[in-house]
Amino acid sequence: MIPMTVMNSTRPRARRALFGPLLLAAGLLALAACDDPFKLKAQYGNEFFVYSAYAMSGSGPANAPAALDLLGRAPVRVDGNLNFDIAFDVDRVTGKVLIIPQKLVGTPTTGSRTVALQRMSGAYESVLLAPAKNWQADSALAVSLGEVVVVRLTTMSCLYQLSSDMMAKIVVDSVKAGGLLFGRGVLNPNCGFRSFAEGIPDK
Repeated sequence: MIPMTVMNSTRPRARRALFGPLLLAAGLLALAACDDPFKLKAQYGNEFFVYSAYAMSGSGPANAPAALDLLGRAPVRVDGNLNFDIAFDVDRVTGKVLIIPQKLVGTPTTGSRTVALQRMSGAYESVLLAPAKNWQADSALAVSLGEVVVVRLTTMSCLYQLSSDMMAKIVVDSVKAGGLLFGRGVLNPNCGFRSFAEGIPDK
């Protein structure tokens, strides 16, 4: 007969041999399930809007809005303050819509805004991510109706963030008599994020 003390001493070692791999596997699964604590997280949902504005050379009412303040998601006038990101006009020869960054319209009294534009292929609803490269900074674009333009804003709102940029996308759907434009847009108000999907973006 095996002495009782020997039998008892073998059981703890058997338990450790059995449960050791199980505990290790459980720990690895728990680690894989955890989010990266250093990953930048968005705080705000994407903001969808519609707008109407006149072409700058159109025959709209005096002081009619002909530009967009994208952070405010609102059409604004083109006046001496130049408090906007992009302005609109229509090429009378081609009929294309001109999207013009603030710096190309004039020098504002409260500091210029750096705006980069990029045209995108595909339907408006299918453009869900702003590109990371190939931007045209402070350069106007001539686009057709329904053609999507993504806008990169270098803004003071992101001054203390890891990225100084915000992203938006816009489209001009139609142009009526007198140069009245109707369009849609999405602003991602999270600095450094590029997604235009509904809700709080993860990119």
